[in-house]
Amino acid sequence: MDNITEGLKLFCLWLLALTRVVGFFVQAPIWGSRHFDKKVLVALAASIAIIVFPELPVPKNFSFEPFTYFLMIVTQITVGLVIGFASFMIMAAAQFGGELLDTQMGLSVAASFDPASGTSVNMMRRLKFYLAMILYLCMDGHHFLLRAVFRSFELIPLTGVEFTGDVVPQMIKLTGSIYILGIHIAAPALAALFITQIGLGMLARVAPQMNVFMLSFPLNIAVGLTLISSSMYILVMTYSDYFAKNNDDVMRVIQAMIPK
Repeated sequence: MDNITEGLKLFCLWLLALTRVVGFFVQAPIWGSRHFDKKVLVALAASIAIIVFPELPVPKNFSFEPFTYFLMIVTQITVGLVIGFASFMIMAAAQFGGELLDTQMGLSVAASFDPASGTSVNMMRRLKFYLAMILYLCMDGHHFLLRAVFRSFELIPLTGVEFTGDVVPQMIKLTGSIYILGIHIAAPALAALFITQIGLGMLARVAPQMNVFMLSFPLNIAVGLTLISSSMYILVMTYSDYFAKNNDDVMRVIQAMIPK
């Protein structure tokens, strides 16, 4: 009977670890993409939970009471979602920057199906997102995320999570950074398009007989694509700096959930 109870306790602990990893995969960049089959993600999450399980401490007073265990599962899912959400900020910023460019270049209506999100997405948004995803893979960002998950099991016990007052300000700060980073990513092309709009407005006043409105469509696209192409090196360096900063932000979020 004692062996059965001990085995049930170990299985319940493994299930808690699994729920944290699954919560992380739901929000994490690359892993949370629709490019991955859900069955593959579940199998990968179960494999990670099995790998980390021998290192997990077994609490002496582990409760099997259904309501308490349910709260533990919800807590572990929340921990995984918080870590995944913090790591996804740079991807969200890239998508926001692409949306700004789509609006300014007049490409908002040129949407197509995006397998990563499962919805219709504009072209510049897809370009910025996939460029960020490729750079993230080249910089081993997906490997860092896995190390961050393993590190979270070392720092945050499965039965002793504590959401301190530091977590909420950290998440608010990361959410606000989406707009700042998105503007930084789209800034060169946005500045050129803004100057172009001013020039077209002046042209409309000087030569009112010209159809400036129709002229603005191809001109905005040409200026936007030219600036995006010429500033690609700056964009890559900007992504690299933000990815490194985002890795630090993920670790700070994990440390904010360590019980005091």
